[in-house]
Amino acid sequence: MKKYLVLLSLFLLPNITYAEQPQLKSKEEYKSDSQQICVKNWTKRGELDRRMYNHCLEGQMDGYDKVKNLHQYADQDFYSNTAYPYCLKNWTKREVVDTRMLAHCLEKEVEGIKDVMYYRKQYGDEAVNKIVGRALSRYGSWNMAAYSVKKAID
Repeated sequence: MKKYLVLLSLFLLPNITYAEQPQLKSKEEYKSDSQQICVKNWTKRGELDRRMYNHCLEGQMDGYDKVKNLHQYADQDFYSNTAYPYCLKNWTKREVVDTRMLAHCLEKEVEGIKDVMYYRKQYGDEAVNKIVGRALSRYGSWNMAAYSVKKAID
């Protein structure tokens, strides 16, 4: 029995996750991802629409700048444990990250936590936390948690 518990604890302990700061890809890696996305989106019958490709690439790289700026929240649990993993999962396909949409998603998540904090001040921690807990379990998103609180209050 004792061996079983030791083995079980050795197996489970490495799976416990702490609030580690999520790491961003390098600018070059994001640029490569952006190029893949823009080529795919703006190639029709084998011809690349250069004007739209350049516009797309510019938007993707603006997204990179926004993601980098939003990464100032990386040391906070709401970001590193919920917001960033949620957005990264939703905007990564085959390890290619859509930086423009990742930035948009992260902006919505940051606004969501700000809204939740506001609702806590207005309506009390206990009532809001119940709604937020259910919403985070169901959706995994601070934006959806804030929406759920607003919907419950109205």
